Amino acid sequence: MLDWRVIAPTVALGVVTGFAASLVVGGGGLLRHAVVGVLGMLVGQGLVRLTGWRVRTGHAVLDEAAMAVIGAILVVLLARFIA
Repeated sequence: MLDWRVIAPTVALGVVTGFAASLVVGGGGLLRHAVVGVLGMLVGQGLVRLTGWRVRTGHAVLDEAAMAVIGAILVVLLARFIA
């Protein structure tokens, strides 16, 4: 069963981080922001696990958002490279 209390904040943060990434590398559309942002969150978490590197702002949510933006930028650049 889907728990919307978990999914809704994840998608909301994904939209915000996808939008922030689009300011850096371009792009648009709410659905695209959400998809890129959520994928970026996964990539950002993967970067932390693989390298141990993370952004430290002093606030856990901002740390996660910053890594998600970095991951989203990488997702967009990889998609452009493949296409």
